[in-house]
Amino acid sequence: MPLRKIKRAVKKVTKPIAKVLDKIIPNEIKPFLPYAAAFTPFMLPASFGIGSLSPMVSRALAAGAANLGSQLAQEGSEGDFSATSLALASGIGALSAPGAGDTLRGGIAKTTGREAGIMAQSGVTPAGGIGEGFLQGAENIGREALAGSADFLSVKPGSGGIGDILRPGGTKVGFNMPTAKALSVPFTQGTTDLAMATARKALKDYEDELAAYEAETGEAQFASDEARRTAIRAAMTAGQHSEDVISETLALLGLKDGGVVKMKDGGIMDLGGKEMDLRGGGFVPIGKKERADDVPARLSKNEFVMTADAVRAAGGGNINEGAKRMYETMNRLEARA
Repeated sequence: MPLRKIKRAVKKVTKPIAKVLDKIIPNEIKPFLPYAAAFTPFMLPASFGIGSLSPMVSRALAAGAANLGSQLAQEGSEGDFSATSLALASGIGALSAPGAGDTLRGGIAKTTGREAGIMAQSGVTPAGGIGEGFLQGAENIGREALAGSADFLSVKPGSGGIGDILRPGGTKVGFNMPTAKALSVPFTQGTTDLAMATARKALKDYEDELAAYEAETGEAQFASDEARRTAIRAAMTAGQHSEDVISETLALLGLKDGGVVKMKDGGIMDLGGKEMDLRGGGFVPIGKKERADDVPARLSKNEFVMTADAVRAAGGGNINEGAKRMYETMNRLEARA
């Protein structure tokens, strides 16, 4: 299944949850949720378990659920969440389980001295599998690294892990460097998650404002047929297009007799099977919006196309004035060629 379809399927589930959480959780509390979620695996009892699931799986599910809930509860979530943050939270939850380090080390392959020597020298196991020794060694290194992380995060009583320091009833060491180190892990994760939620909200606000602006400018644009007709005629006249071409273009755009093609919701303009003849260069007044790349174009070698921003800048902020000046510049340069 394509990733896009998977995302849509997941969002069908998370979006309703996000709406409910957004309504029932006060906005004043939402900024603290990422921190609460980050502390979750360390606040659970050392003996925490869900049914017959292993401690690692149980804590991974609990930490992941808290992280996902905190993300969906943020303003502007709309069901979106960071899969990376969710995976990290679940991983921390799993590694904080008592005995997680021993469990991971239990899967490290043991070798005899002779086998270790052979693998170290040639990367070939005694059975003759080329590269197997290297791959097994890499797996062992990975497992040991995870086991070390589990020891660091462990909530096991008396382990000295940060989970043991932070959990209620855990080892008391006072407020010193070990405590500060322990607090830094959930605080860092919480701060990162809050920053990501804030960024998503800012992006959504920007997109909403952009949509509102486009709708407003679109309505203003279509409200004045005469202004558009005059601007297009002036630009094409400056480009030395014939009256027949100008009239045909206005007709194709629905502006010849004061009408206007209704495209406020976007879409590719239907020119009745015809094309604008811009082989000599010219202004393109059709299309959904700037940078949409929705207007078919046929270009030739060594031609150069200006962006809408460049046209607008040439007119001091006025797109039509910019088109006139672009035509004038093109004509002057062509006369020198």
